[in-house]
Amino acid sequence: MKKTLFLLYFISSLAVAFGQESQDICTYLQETGRVSIIQDSRLAELVGNQPQAYYANGSRSGNTNNTIGYRIRVFSGNQQTTSKNRCYSIQAYINQEMPDLPTYVAFKTPNWRVSVGDFRTSEEASSMLAQLRKAFPGYAKDMFIVKEKINL
Repeated sequence: MKKTLFLLYFISSLAVAFGQESQDICTYLQETGRVSIIQDSRLAELVGNQPQAYYANGSRSGNTNNTIGYRIRVFSGNQQTTSKNRCYSIQAYINQEMPDLPTYVAFKTPNWRVSVGDFRTSEEASSMLAQLRKAFPGYAKDMFIVKEKINL
């Protein structure tokens, strides 16, 4: 008797489960409008406590506000060892002469580059380019304005 009742209960449960209309995830999300992500707390320990890997403005950290602006390229060279050393010596020289002007050394295959400044407009960059050409006549012919991500 118990087996028969259990069998009837099991069959009726299956009939109810199969009789319900299944809902795909897209329909569910459109109706509810929210997504909950549940993760193991150990994952945060492994990855670190970063609130987000990338932000809407494209930067990797929330400390700097990276946006598109202008910099002045002072030097660019593609000879691996000599260009790297020259970049760092140019950066040190500019930092010594103009300590308030931020300088950046970057390697983007195959070139080593030295850039200066974080300018919002091309007019600001043009004004500084004229000052830099007067202050550093040895690099004047190689200087030009580039559009790239800047730190504000």
